[in-house]
Amino acid sequence: MQFPSMLTKIGAFLLAVLIPIIALIFLPFTRTVDPKATALREQMGGFMCGICHTVPDYDKIKEANIDWLREDIPYPFDENGEPSFYYEYWKGELQEYVDHGIRILGVTPYPKDYLYFGLDSRKEEDLPRIRQVAQFLMNDLRDLVDGFQITNEMGVERFTDPLTIDEAADFIGVQLEAMAPIKGDKIIGYNLGGPGYYTLAFKMMKYNKYCDYIGCDLYLGSFDNIIKDINTYFSVLQAVRAITQKPIIMMEFGYIGYGEPKTRAEKNAILQQYGYSSEEEVAKDVDGFINNLPPRLKEEFIALYGDRSDEEKCKLLFHSEYAYHIYCELPEGTGLYGYPHTPEGQAKFFSYLIPKFKQLPWIIGAFVYMWEDSEYCYVCGQSDCPVETGWGIVDGEGNPKPAYYAVQKAFAD
Repeated sequence: MQFPSMLTKIGAFLLAVLIPIIALIFLPFTRTVDPKATALREQMGGFMCGICHTVPDYDKIKEANIDWLREDIPYPFDENGEPSFYYEYWKGELQEYVDHGIRILGVTPYPKDYLYFGLDSRKEEDLPRIRQVAQFLMNDLRDLVDGFQITNEMGVERFTDPLTIDEAADFIGVQLEAMAPIKGDKIIGYNLGGPGYYTLAFKMMKYNKYCDYIGCDLYLGSFDNIIKDINTYFSVLQAVRAITQKPIIMMEFGYIGYGEPKTRAEKNAILQQYGYSSEEEVAKDVDGFINNLPPRLKEEFIALYGDRSDEEKCKLLFHSEYAYHIYCELPEGTGLYGYPHTPEGQAKFFSYLIPKFKQLPWIIGAFVYMWEDSEYCYVCGQSDCPVETGWGIVDGEGNPKPAYYAVQKAFAD
């Protein structure tokens, strides 16, 4: 099996070669102290030292010098148009964090959440109600949430579907436009992530005037085996800064703390559990193989790619991120130079990056992904899949990993 796909290779080439060149051209602009970024840092109480997805272990969170939590906001209304029970319960949970001195950056609902309740941003007649929901969240959460990110990672298919990247940009933009006049001292923006990274940045230029910041999600070395230099982070961020001329929040970044590659024999043994002896045999009965996948993986794959040809499906299964989940591995070569996918390598990653983020005047905060190792992978549902289970700075029992102490020191310094 060859990793990665040609599309990934092209994307990696652009990141590794062209983006640093662009960043170098604009380096004088990105080095300049931006009064807006400086003021925004001060408004936020200094560099935002944040975490994604925690459990309410308030003392341990504070001891790690973490003072911000980034958390998804549920769709606020039920089918009758009244604030839902779950939304009110969520507010109560988040109030506990605020009472313990932890500030909240909230991520507004996804396109699918609106569609579930009958609101489609592609329909002109639904836009007034979508704007109303955005304004409701700003007003209702004013005493709870200090910053808003409009939805999450448009350009990543599992989050964007069924919108196109153009439709996703407008979905974000109409909400920014609705919130901007009433935001007061709250900050609003959106984030970049996935294949549509720079595409979305350019699509959003017409809405940039409503943004206080641009969020960047980066996981270099965890989902590919092309990008090897940790300093590529700064090339990517400099390019985003050059394009948008906005303060940057490192909205999600992390490094998988486990994950050994499997041998061909071990992979074939996994395929045998699905009733196939090899990838070549799967190619002769692709739909049968897909139907045998773990339920979460099967449902997502069919929803996103069910109409593709057998050849395309096979390529996606074994030459993309899906192979990581099928084989429960990080393939050979995945990782940054000097940073193995071990608890120690994960700690070293944070020790290097966080102080450098803090030194750049146009980066106003960083949110580590994430607090606790997961019991199972949210993509495929398997407990032994390292892709979405090993991100935590504490383990599944809440015990600090080496990364916890690395983050603690880096945020303190």
